[in-house]
Amino acid sequence: MSALDKILSLTETEDPFRIVPGNLRQLQLDAARERFAQRREQIKVLDQKAKDRGIDDPRSFEELIPLLFSDATYKSYPESFIDNGKWRHMTVWLQTLSTQPIEDMDYSKISDMDEWIAELRSRGHHVVSSSGTSGKNSFIPRSTADREVQPVRMDRNLKWNIGAYRKDYGKKYPMFLLMPKMGSYTATDSVTRFAEMRGIPGDVHYISTMPQSAVEMSEMMRLNRAIAAGTAMPSEIEAFKKKSAARQAIIQKEFGEFLEHLISRRDEPVLITGMMAMLYRVVEAAKAKGLPDGCFHPDTVITVGGGKKGAQLPPDFIEQCQRFFNLTPYNFNDGYGMGELTDYCPKIPVGEGYAIPPWIVPLMIEKSGETLLNPENGRGSVTTRFAFIDLLADGKWGGLVTGDRLTVDFSPAEDGIAVPVVREIARYKDLPEGDDKATCAGTMDAYVRGALEEAV
Repeated sequence: MSALDKILSLTETEDPFRIVPGNLRQLQLDAARERFAQRREQIKVLDQKAKDRGIDDPRSFEELIPLLFSDATYKSYPESFIDNGKWRHMTVWLQTLSTQPIEDMDYSKISDMDEWIAELRSRGHHVVSSSGTSGKNSFIPRSTADREVQPVRMDRNLKWNIGAYRKDYGKKYPMFLLMPKMGSYTATDSVTRFAEMRGIPGDVHYISTMPQSAVEMSEMMRLNRAIAAGTAMPSEIEAFKKKSAARQAIIQKEFGEFLEHLISRRDEPVLITGMMAMLYRVVEAAKAKGLPDGCFHPDTVITVGGGKKGAQLPPDFIEQCQRFFNLTPYNFNDGYGMGELTDYCPKIPVGEGYAIPPWIVPLMIEKSGETLLNPENGRGSVTTRFAFIDLLADGKWGGLVTGDRLTVDFSPAEDGIAVPVVREIARYKDLPEGDDKATCAGTMDAYVRGALEEAV
């Protein structure tokens, strides 16, 4: 059995966070080398970067660092492709980052990015998108295998760290999803798939039927950017306001109906999942109706992620949610993750932090992204830029430099946890020092542009 197979087999064990091989770090390195050998055959830009750096068979994590992508890599397409409806060109760009051939696209069905994503998905390429403050969407390749493994990993993580879920493991729940029923974003698709697994058929409820639109999100971000620059036309602003108001009216109506139904089920165990910021909106609205703290069934399971996501929330919004739902390790799960990860790091049941699964290899690098700072003896904590190699990833190269500054404890002492634990999380762009750029990962964009120019 290869090192990669040994690592991936841990996904089937009952407790991959406490029971791990003693030589885990070496196994991870050998597995990462295997993944790299596979992916360079499938992803031309990765192979070219390795050749230019003279890296044929990396013998250390230090040698792998120059080969990592960044989140900017997944939005390295020219904006003119979308502005001018060049969907064939967008597909060629996506192919430079995908492990699988993208074939037989019907471009007659595509007039915007939402339809482009839908057509890709119909061909087995389950791309997901996200949009930052720049207004430029990231598009992350995912295979069918990636799509299938995500709800399974969510299910296993909940079993591992939520007592109420573990007690009745395998049961189906009335499920309330704090997100729209459809959309191109990572969480929307993965949580919807999880609902198909653990929700009672006919008893799964979404906060809205209005799809998350990559087009509308991009338009909003671009307009905000234009307003800040003073270049937005009054007619553009007014048109977008009208469009947003009509959409918001529907969303608010559906949110009210969702809330009423959720409140009516508070005396029975239900499962609530979605974004932490939206959970607070539920708490805020329910308290406005006079509901007291602790009024939901004690076996109600709540699993959230995402933090504030830019929302304007009171400093104690998490504490308010905890009091209202009586959140404890028995019924509550939080997690650390991102769209580029196939799995996420679940909150540890005892203590503070998030356990990093064995198939996510943490690489703590200096802020510029060039030097590995992992402790040589495998013990102690490091606070710096977080990078990783996602060994589960199937549709893309799993190596990435993030914009997050983490504190990672490589030798946690609590509750038998034998994997590194994330203790603190911050975004570099939110810190006083600013600067969300990593030197080495940024150079990968040039390889993507070069491959794109050659192909189109």
